[in-house]
Amino acid sequence: MSKKFLTPTLLALVLFIFPRPADAITLGQVDDFQGGTTMNWLNGASAVALVNSGGPAGANDAYIQVTATGSGMGGRLVAQNYTFPPSFNSQWTGNYLAAGVTAITLDLINQSAVTLSIRIAFKTEITQASSGYLSLPVILTAGSGWQHFSISITSANLTAIGGPSDYNTFFQNGFAEIRIINGADATNLNGDPVVGQLGIDNIRAVPEPTVAALALGGLILLGGQQLRRRRRKS
Repeated sequence: MSKKFLTPTLLALVLFIFPRPADAITLGQVDDFQGGTTMNWLNGASAVALVNSGGPAGANDAYIQVTATGSGMGGRLVAQNYTFPPSFNSQWTGNYLAAGVTAITLDLINQSAVTLSIRIAFKTEITQASSGYLSLPVILTAGSGWQHFSISITSANLTAIGGPSDYNTFFQNGFAEIRIINGADATNLNGDPVVGQLGIDNIRAVPEPTVAALALGGLILLGGQQLRRRRRKS
């Protein structure tokens, strides 16, 4: 099959499956913290720390670190990224449905003495009592080193907390805040008190593997059909 045919066909199909987002979130975007900042990730009680070395890739691989004391304002492991004009502009809010983002991958390390249950929380507003959606947990045992996870944010794998708008409206119209939290139970969007420390790196917006496989399968099927048509004409 000629390159002349493949290029526009491939481009058209990719744009159809992964359309350009209308807002901040972009398919494939990644926060790897190599630019010398925490990339708008913070904690309401204390600053998220930027660690310049020791990430999943080893020396000179930067990551962010969150610390919790187990009580009071700094008692929970929380990394926040939110929109609050004019001071903060979150790269993680916006129209997820238009962007085709159905999962978030990230690298995590448990630097605590206890097991952590890490979830992603999406909040309607920047308040403790806000409604929103909560992901399923990924389990980090103490001393397990860096681990890579893919967290689904499809409607089937999120729990509604506090009566938010329906899934499509919430992830299409946008929300105020995304959080990475430690929470054993799906009961709140703020996390559980714990004495511990969490390292986070390479936060990436992706389609779920099944979505990517369907896209690849569609490209192969379309290419095969076009090839058969060209052979019949020759």
